[in-house]
Amino acid sequence: MKEHTTFLSRRILYWVILVTLALIAVGSFVDFPLSFALYDASNPFATFFAAYGAIPAPLGCVAAGTLFVCGHNRDNKVLGTVQNIGGILLLFVGILLVCFLPALYMPASPLLLAGVGLVLSAGTILITCRLAKGADRAMIIRVALAIVLVLLCELVVVNLIKVAWGRPRMRLVVSHPEAFFVPWWQLGNALKEPLMAAGVAADEFKSFPSGHTANATTMLLLGLVPYLKPQLQKYQKALVAFGFAWAAIVALSRILLGAHYLTDTTVGFLVGFLSVYLICGAVLRPRSGKL
Repeated sequence: MKEHTTFLSRRILYWVILVTLALIAVGSFVDFPLSFALYDASNPFATFFAAYGAIPAPLGCVAAGTLFVCGHNRDNKVLGTVQNIGGILLLFVGILLVCFLPALYMPASPLLLAGVGLVLSAGTILITCRLAKGADRAMIIRVALAIVLVLLCELVVVNLIKVAWGRPRMRLVVSHPEAFFVPWWQLGNALKEPLMAAGVAADEFKSFPSGHTANATTMLLLGLVPYLKPQLQKYQKALVAFGFAWAAIVALSRILLGAHYLTDTTVGFLVGFLSVYLICGAVLRPRSGKL
């Protein structure tokens, strides 16, 4: 059977679906007791990954922006200008998110966190430029497009589900006397409007699915590196394995903080994985012609 992409095979797809279905089934019974047992709002490990666990998504914006600028069309001035402008906008948005999002989760100096963000962004730009050097320009644009579409897809899907479900977070259930546990399969609940009227933030009703985990799963996009540098093909499996490991660690950290349940993180991972698998398979499928 022909592979859908060179770094996420159909075998991996089948295993991911099997494991995620099993975790959803288990979570349907143990969501609350598991989260209650693991809940530790001050856990430093979980706090760190709350701040930086989702960093693959904004850094993906930075990488995609860099690729659009590096691989812009030199023959068609209009298309090349559009690619340059789009790349610069992606760079601007990505750098802003990398610098300022961690401050929402980590009790540290915003200036310090912004400095770390600038270092991470600069490192991503330098590495991406090095990877793009000598690569086929059409492939550079296709890789950049794949990254952007993956990020947009998982962001839109996750937030559409969050709004529709309105599942209260674990931390709200344990901290508010009127809140109670709601299973993942229950669409909407009677808690949201009265508690929001009482001052509870709308974000406390966005437990299902986990956006942090979906964003973390985009670390799998590291598997695109050999498309730019074929000589790095031997490291592709290691890069993909790192992506899976990063997603798993972030998923655990979200449960520890009481931000999500097991089913939330599992579905968040599945949304992120399918976004990478389907979009990269479509955008990077061998074709004739150049962008």
